[in-house]
Amino acid sequence: MLYKAPSIPASSVPSRHDASEKSSSVKTASHKSPRDLKSNKNDPNTRTITVKNSIDETLVGKFLDTKSEDVVIFCHGFASTKDDCHFRQMAEELAKRNISSIRFDFSGNGESEGSFHFGNYYKEVQDIRSMVLYVRALRRKVFALVGHSKGANDVLLYAAEYDDVPYVVNIAGRLDLKAGVVERFGDKALSLLNRVGEIPQTIEATDGRIINWTLTKRDLDERMKLDMLSEVRRISLAEVLTIHGSQDRVVKVADAQGLARVIPSHSLAIVDGADHNFKSPVHADLLVRKVVDFLSNGI
Repeated sequence: MLYKAPSIPASSVPSRHDASEKSSSVKTASHKSPRDLKSNKNDPNTRTITVKNSIDETLVGKFLDTKSEDVVIFCHGFASTKDDCHFRQMAEELAKRNISSIRFDFSGNGESEGSFHFGNYYKEVQDIRSMVLYVRALRRKVFALVGHSKGANDVLLYAAEYDDVPYVVNIAGRLDLKAGVVERFGDKALSLLNRVGEIPQTIEATDGRIINWTLTKRDLDERMKLDMLSEVRRISLAEVLTIHGSQDRVVKVADAQGLARVIPSHSLAIVDGADHNFKSPVHADLLVRKVVDFLSNGI
């Protein structure tokens, strides 16, 4: 059954969120509609779910359901999917402890509908909200949000806006959103963007899809103006765990240390030698263990 999240009144959505942004296109060899999706044969305990977000786009997720009251929601990073950052391993380990979980593709990513964007943080917060409301419609509760990279910023922003989920895990999220922009696009492209307002881009997603999209000045401005320091200071209920690799070349470890100084209830774990994606099997195992132990102890 397709669940549709209740429409969110404009007054309850930050003015920075605007769903009417410029579209992009995604090229893929075969893209099934969400209604035709089937569970992964290699993941028999997980079923595919489809949830409508607040602007009627279909979000596709995987629900590893142990029938527990508590549910964890996983949120992926930029140009990634629901199975990245060792989320499946985390879900399986949580299931062994009788904790259910959902991992889903943000709108414009993976199997979900919508257009791909560079910024879009507040729209992704609303995607998370749609998943939270889906869980609550099942008469269950969202116990934790886990996000990696851009998804980590999303879960922190969700906690700042709603502050109704008791545990949040930030894996390699950014404190300084102005950093990394020049490195990604280059001075020449950014100069052109300032002159013409939008430039075409192509990126290969982590699942191998080639995404043709448009970088707009509006998207870039959203990121450049987003003050994570001010936002995370609004978090009062959630207990936050930040996990960061000491050798992360994408997001500096100083960002994690900065977040640790301002979030009221916060624990910081630096994984020695780990990169941004915890690619080494040793670092991946450490990441999974730290996330699962943190959440298991919170039950």
